[in-house]
Amino acid sequence: MRKLLLPLAGFLFLTACQKSEDKVVVKVLIGATTVTTPYAPPLNDSIIVIAGSKIRAVGLRQDIPVPQASDRTDLTGQWIVPAPGSKIDAGETANLMILDHAPKGVTPASPNDIGAQIVAGEWQAKQKQ
Repeated sequence: MRKLLLPLAGFLFLTACQKSEDKVVVKVLIGATTVTTPYAPPLNDSIIVIAGSKIRAVGLRQDIPVPQASDRTDLTGQWIVPAPGSKIDAGETANLMILDHAPKGVTPASPNDIGAQIVAGEWQAKQKQ
């Protein structure tokens, strides 16, 4: 019996000592008009699903399911464009700008139009102009 308990106790000890993985936070941006790349047509009423730092899915609201356990942000009436040097596509790092007005391509019409930013999947405070 002791021969069985010793390996079991060792296994339980090692399992308890392992660093538990942090849960990946899933963010869902709903309802904005999204421009995924320069010259791409805008996606009206879009959904962007971000898991950790990566974009998991992007498309029209009617085509993309919203994950059950997610932080949801309604951005209806706003625009989402990629940060400079980025694009909005599945598998890409989530570097986005949320704009209050329509952009010129993927560039804000005015620096004051940037309402918020997501850098590597994390919300950033609005920069003071």
